[in-house]
Amino acid sequence: MVGARQKPMALWAGLITAELIIPVFCFRHYIQDGGNFPDHMLDDLGMAGTDLSVKKAGMLPYLTLAAGVIVMLIANWLFVI
Repeated sequence: MVGARQKPMALWAGLITAELIIPVFCFRHYIQDGGNFPDHMLDDLGMAGTDLSVKKAGMLPYLTLAAGVIVMLIANWLFVI
C-alpha cells in the first residue's frame, strides 16, 4: 500500500481531475440548453420556472462549499499516513 507521504500530490491531482467537469457543465448548460434548465428538471423537483428567480439560500451554499474545502485541507494535513 502506498502511503500519503509517498504521493504528496494525490490530493491536488484528485481536485484538478474533479474540476474537469466544470467546462462540460458550462458547455451543456450555456451552449446546449441556452442558459436555462430543462423543464423536465423542474418537474422532477416539483418547481415552476418562476421559482428559480427567488433566491432563498443567500450565502449559505457558498459558505458550505468553503467549509468543505477547509475541512478537506485540514484533514489532509492532519491525517497523513
